[in-house]
Amino acid sequence: MEEVPMKLNDSISTYDVAEALQGETGKFEVTSPTGERYFVTCQPGHSIISLEWAGSEPNLQPFLVRKVAQPIATEGRSKRSAAA
Repeated sequence: MEEVPMKLNDSISTYDVAEALQGETGKFEVTSPTGERYFVTCQPGHSIISLEWAGSEPNLQPFLVRKVAQPIATEGRSKRSAAA
């Protein structure tokens, strides 16, 4: 069965953010079980190899993932982000 891509403002709960975003494109707001918010940008042909919970307790609560933006077409351009 082929998975349907998330639409703008769709939200899901997941224990595995990397698996949930596999094959997705766009910008996603990810809220951790402790309430911390992250933005994850997905592009075609790129993948998240590993995203692991670093807390001292096991992750017993799911993450909330919401699509907040569609991908922007950048023909002939490459965009790189600086490492923090």
